[in-house]
Amino acid sequence: MNNEINGILAALPGKNCGQCGFKTCAELAAYAVAHPAALERCIYLEKPRAVPPAPELIAQEITWIDALQREYDFILEPLPEDPGPREIIVPFNPGNVEKLGVKKGDILYGRPSITGCPVTHVGLVIEDPDYFNGIIVWCVVGLLAARERGRDIGHYNIIAYEGLVRHTRQELQIGRRYYFLPRFCVMMSRHSGLVNALARRPDGMRVRAEGIWIS
Repeated sequence: MNNEINGILAALPGKNCGQCGFKTCAELAAYAVAHPAALERCIYLEKPRAVPPAPELIAQEITWIDALQREYDFILEPLPEDPGPREIIVPFNPGNVEKLGVKKGDILYGRPSITGCPVTHVGLVIEDPDYFNGIIVWCVVGLLAARERGRDIGHYNIIAYEGLVRHTRQELQIGRRYYFLPRFCVMMSRHSGLVNALARRPDGMRVRAEGIWIS
């Protein structure tokens, strides 16, 4: 019994906030052994959400022109296994990553100032952070997520984008800089980045681009 309680307790936030109706997370864990549905009372546990898949892009309908009538070379889509576009970032003050105790599963928000983007990004942290360098890997999930439990990390630099390329006007090569359009960019503005990793997959080409600018 104790092992079951400890297993459930490890998944709880440890805040002992009482909003679930129990005084402590331990009490909720003990009750949940016989009543698993009680875990839904915890407002901090990530709830699964049904996210409709994005419609497939049709090659013949791609204009290869962004919102400012500028040409680009390829479209960068989120990896199918990710909840949104993947960014590798570092805050202006990298020490804040450890100071804030950022961990996998956190919702954070900030603005990628160096690239010139005027839009605040909200991301779900998908890997344990690199505290030594202050690096965070997150997937952009939309502004509404920040209302629930988001934390502000201020301005940050984008180290890299990673995603899937299914549609491109030319063969991609490592070491070359390209213009690309992130599929879910709210401004529909082309970015530029230097491709430094390529991996062919059955569903497309996995691409990592660094040195990101909006240009």
